[in-house]
Amino acid sequence: MRALSLLHRAVLMAAFTIIIIHEISGQDEIAGAGMAPIFPVPGYVIYSKGDTAWGSLTWSLKYVENNPVEIKFTPDNGTKQTLRAEDITGFGNQLSIWAGIDDPLAKTPILFEDYVSLPSWKKKVFVFMSRMINGRVTVYLNRASIGTWTGRAETISRIDGFGFHWVPGEGLTIGPTYYTDYRIIEGHARYSSYFVVKDGGDMVKVDKENYDQAFTQLFGDCPALQEEFTRNPDLMKFKNFMILAEVYNQLCPH
Repeated sequence: MRALSLLHRAVLMAAFTIIIIHEISGQDEIAGAGMAPIFPVPGYVIYSKGDTAWGSLTWSLKYVENNPVEIKFTPDNGTKQTLRAEDITGFGNQLSIWAGIDDPLAKTPILFEDYVSLPSWKKKVFVFMSRMINGRVTVYLNRASIGTWTGRAETISRIDGFGFHWVPGEGLTIGPTYYTDYRIIEGHARYSSYFVVKDGGDMVKVDKENYDQAFTQLFGDCPALQEEFTRNPDLMKFKNFMILAEVYNQLCPH
């Protein structure tokens, strides 16, 4: 019995170790945008004057409206700094994701999380907001919607457009040069609401309830999209919002 107990404890400890390594590796970051790096990760900081410094960073786990307000940053060949959202323009994490199930030990580094210093939605206190899409239509993560599973990611089927292609398991291709991994799209498409800024204007909150009203405001000035809607009416649905925002930014950048 004692031997079995020791074996049981050993198995539990091994499983716990695997879980910790699994979290540190960053492979689950695709499924959880906005997750806090507890251990130092490679990243960069953009200071208020526009200068960019590279080094390692962690969150200090201080929040306003679920958004981080402070980070710890150590520049390459420098000393550790404590930086608040009102002090800098933004920062980003350099993380790694699994390259594919065929070779689980192979990793592809990508610049995954990008944070911008902005006034919070309610209190107007400067916070770091996770920028999910950048362009004329810029989409920020609403951290209040984290954990709100709607099943949308499971319903995004293949879309063959005139100027783009979305293939589950492969990714989003727009024109001859743009490509985004499918795990990023599916991870970003699972939230119930987003904060959106168009052409540098006021921030609006977009969800399924107000999407029909916001749709025209956000995408109604892009003639190139009309052909895409005719060919694929499903592209207009809220479940495909993240795909549509990327396509809009590429097809109508001005």
